[in-house]
Amino acid sequence: MKIAILSPPWIALPPTGYGGTERVVFELTEGLVKKGHQVTLFATGDTKTSARLKYYYKNALGNDWNKKQSQYLALYHIHNFISLVKKEKFNIIHNHSFYLTLFFLSLINTPFLTTLHNPLYSKIKELGRADDRNIEEKRNILIYFKNYPFVSISNHQRKGLPQLNYIKTIYNGVKVDKIKFSQKKGTYLAWLGRISPKKGVDLAIKVALKLNLPLKISGYIDPLDQQFFDEKIKPLIEKNSSTITFLGEFKDEEKKNQFLGDALLTLFPLRWHEPFGIVMIESLAAGTPVVAFAQGSVPEVIKDGSTGFIVNPKDTQIQEDFIIKKTGIEGLHEAVERIYSMPENEYRQIRHNCRLHVEKNFTVERMVEEYEKVYYQIINSKSESQISK
Repeated sequence: MKIAILSPPWIALPPTGYGGTERVVFELTEGLVKKGHQVTLFATGDTKTSARLKYYYKNALGNDWNKKQSQYLALYHIHNFISLVKKEKFNIIHNHSFYLTLFFLSLINTPFLTTLHNPLYSKIKELGRADDRNIEEKRNILIYFKNYPFVSISNHQRKGLPQLNYIKTIYNGVKVDKIKFSQKKGTYLAWLGRISPKKGVDLAIKVALKLNLPLKISGYIDPLDQQFFDEKIKPLIEKNSSTITFLGEFKDEEKKNQFLGDALLTLFPLRWHEPFGIVMIESLAAGTPVVAFAQGSVPEVIKDGSTGFIVNPKDTQIQEDFIIKKTGIEGLHEAVERIYSMPENEYRQIRHNCRLHVEKNFTVERMVEEYEKVYYQIINSKSESQISK
């Protein structure tokens, strides 16, 4: 197949540090090239890829919320991509960037697919974050183009907009062979991600302080979240420096994976419906169990009691009958204590379960194969509709 893939212009591929969507796009692109497809990747000029690279921006614009508010920056990127796919004949176009792209793709005869990497719930705005204020505009765009083909990255993600034409759910994957597996029982709790209220880093700190267990935090701070970090998180770290350590953002994948692998467990106390959460499968691949709130995709990724524990976030928000009966912060406490107090043989088994779970369900190879099947499905469907006309 001749495939055109559109990536966002904010982060070069492969990403160093934060960049979940970009990591998925990169691994998918490389996997498709490895399988013999002719792939053109439209990203930024500083991207490194084995695919044919095309771009408008010579360098990535930067993962900065303020820049992302300019639709014009996005439109330059989209317009140049559309000009490319109109000039050349592709079997399929795969959009990973911008709802705005749908306005242009709908005018092209080439079959296309959009992967939804973002949450679709309108309730996300209740967290009061500036970057979520235009969620209704995005939802309205998707509803306008609801009959076009979409891939969800979790089944839960679909609940935000069930009326869309979902072709398949394809889970994100990781390169398992690049993540060192360890059965060693770690000595600290880990938290990794974007430092934001919806990611629950403050809850992770509360758990560590309550149980008097060391917590190591690694995270990216967007300019939008700097005030939250300075006012809410930094004082807690400085006040409790003997227990809480902030390591900044890991730019090196090997160091990040080592950080996760050496931990006793990874805390994932979300306040929002995260559509996937690559941190979970990165942790599991290293053998480190995850303790998480039952938000978003968590129940699809974590096997309760086998690869970690899932906790209902509130008494009024019971998702399922999980092993841990307490809810909220108390439920997190109990889950962490259970793992901490496990006999050595049980703990080694849970780490073994974590690795096997990723190898079976969340590899890059499986992700690539699933997208390949969807491409053929859409191409064949397009051909059949043209014949019927």
